[in-house]
Amino acid sequence: AQYTVIEHDGVIFGCAALYPFPEAHTGEMAALTISPNVQGQGDGERILKRIEQRARAMGLSTLFVLTTRTMHWFIKRGFAPVDLNWLPEARKSSYKWDRRSQVLVKQLK
Repeated sequence: AQYTVIEHDGVIFGCAALYPFPEAHTGEMAALTISPNVQGQGDGERILKRIEQRARAMGLSTLFVLTTRTMHWFIKRGFAPVDLNWLPEARKSSYKWDRRSQVLVKQLK
């Protein structure tokens, strides 16, 4: 995975990982975390944009997330819910059924 971090004055305030699945032309953005001290200041959007840029540079055409509580945040930013069967086989095999995460996908232009 490649991590993207946001820092202010040397202190990390947010991060996210990109797990590419090149055989399926997609990537998973995972572990998006923003410090409560700076939420609402656009750091999540900045991290998302950087992850999207990295995914495009890898030749990926979609980006997906698994979420249990922040579905609305991703939908506002162009993601759409899809069926669990949409996931690449390699990711489906490690899906944690007990979490009941929703799968959301965004087309990268």
